[in-house]
Amino acid sequence: MSIAIPSIDVDSQAAKIPDAIADLGFLFLKSPSVPSPESIARMFEIAEEFFLHEHIDEKSKVGYTIGNVGWIRVRQEKLDSEEHPAGDIKEAFNMRPFDSNDKAQQPLPPSLLRNQQDIASFARSCHGLCMRVLEALALSLNLVNDFFTSRHSSDRPRGTILRLLYYPPTDLRESPNKAHGDDIRAGAHSDYGSITLLFQKEVGGLQILLPPSSKSAKSEWLDAPVVKDAVLVNIGDLMDFWTGGKFKSTMHRVVLPRSEKEAGPRFSIAYFLQPDDDVLISRLTSPTSETETEMGADIGKRGIMERFGVDPDAEPLTSKEWLARRLAASYQFRKEE
Repeated sequence: MSIAIPSIDVDSQAAKIPDAIADLGFLFLKSPSVPSPESIARMFEIAEEFFLHEHIDEKSKVGYTIGNVGWIRVRQEKLDSEEHPAGDIKEAFNMRPFDSNDKAQQPLPPSLLRNQQDIASFARSCHGLCMRVLEALALSLNLVNDFFTSRHSSDRPRGTILRLLYYPPTDLRESPNKAHGDDIRAGAHSDYGSITLLFQKEVGGLQILLPPSSKSAKSEWLDAPVVKDAVLVNIGDLMDFWTGGKFKSTMHRVVLPRSEKEAGPRFSIAYFLQPDDDVLISRLTSPTSETETEMGADIGKRGIMERFGVDPDAEPLTSKEWLARRLAASYQFRKEE
């Protein structure tokens, strides 16, 4: 039987989110009321204007900083530095949450600055959609419905990031016999935070890593299609750790083109949701268990250390500390703010 990423109507089937996302860590949300199709299309127009028409001097003025904001040039990010030490063939621009007046909290280049109200409105819509997902996850764990949402505010310091992504056209092609160090558009990784929303436009290339099956010990990659009027949501490492593995994060990557269509420019937009900076992240226990056992499958202390680089018995990290540890390994040449 073939494996496919589940798809549900978030406006009428929100209660099905936990079961639908539990196996693969990925889920398509069909036709959400927010963000609207019009606002999504507008955001892609803004992204194209920045990546294709903003002068390099303006981009360089807002280069990536240790605050996880700004412009990331081609090959600056190395999501899988062991397999792809040359870096990812993509550009990106990271934006932290806007203030209550829709004003940016970081320097922006001209093409983004003049569109900051549209960008801020889109980011608010993304946050709203994330809250619906978090509430469904909390209820499935027998937690109060605002357990997660109350820890992901819209007005407190937090590491949430709206990211515009551009993969330039390339003559390189994906090969079944790849050698160590071959090029890639985005190296294999799992996301660092709670959940991620991904908006794709026309050109695919995203793959997610399937767990080993009973028939084969070797993991395989599953193509994630571009689905019209659907948002792709996935679980991040922090949520995986937080829920004791009940909701698992999944490795994913963006491969080199395998067709002429994929060889063209690829645009996507990601919304990386992170808890408020001061939220302490410790493994949850089951509220229905007399022995306070951890939720989900117990992979053991060693397994937790290997996956997340965190000692589950140590003092809990704050959300800000968690994110800082994960970002340090992915970037080089980060500027001070």
